[in-house]
Amino acid sequence: MTGQVKLDSYKDAGLLVSAELVNELAPALERDATLPTREAVATLSRILAVDPPSAAALTQTHVPSFVALAQRLRDVFTDLQRRDIDAAAATLNELLAAHPAHPHLAKERGAWRLHHHPHEAPLVPMWTAICAAGLAEMIGDGEAQRLGTCERADCGRVYVDVSKNASRRFCSLTCQVRMPSESNAIGVGCTPSSVSARATL
Repeated sequence: MTGQVKLDSYKDAGLLVSAELVNELAPALERDATLPTREAVATLSRILAVDPPSAAALTQTHVPSFVALAQRLRDVFTDLQRRDIDAAAATLNELLAAHPAHPHLAKERGAWRLHHHPHEAPLVPMWTAICAAGLAEMIGDGEAQRLGTCERADCGRVYVDVSKNASRRFCSLTCQVRMPSESNAIGVGCTPSSVSARATL
């Protein structure tokens, strides 16, 4: 027993895809750079592989809208890192108002599954609804601290914390290992703004 919270790749797709969109697409915008279209399509195909029909429907025309969504989701994680849940909630409410989730049951391979997006919605609006609903549900359940940003100052990657006590602070073991040595080298610890990044699912 690991004591970790287990994520369901289908049920929690909005959480998983949100984090991946932020980590893979938002950094280019923050550097005032443009991710090559072919590379962006390949990245999105991998991210959307959780839902094969979405990956199959993806074209390069969807890239700008997914990049814009990634930036809005980055804003949510940044607000949560600053412990400004009100601002994060406001952004999610805006996304849900523009792309409301309409839960419905759909039968897939003989089993009924609950979908949280409008029936037959276009690709980007569908994933906007799924991602916004997933993050909003975490906040509504009082689990906002599980949506985290790596405390290593030069990283910025986000994650969903599945640790039992919501105690995760870094996006990966690599950052966790490197943080102490870097702190000793420069004589400082985590920056004040990063201390609030202990987010977990």
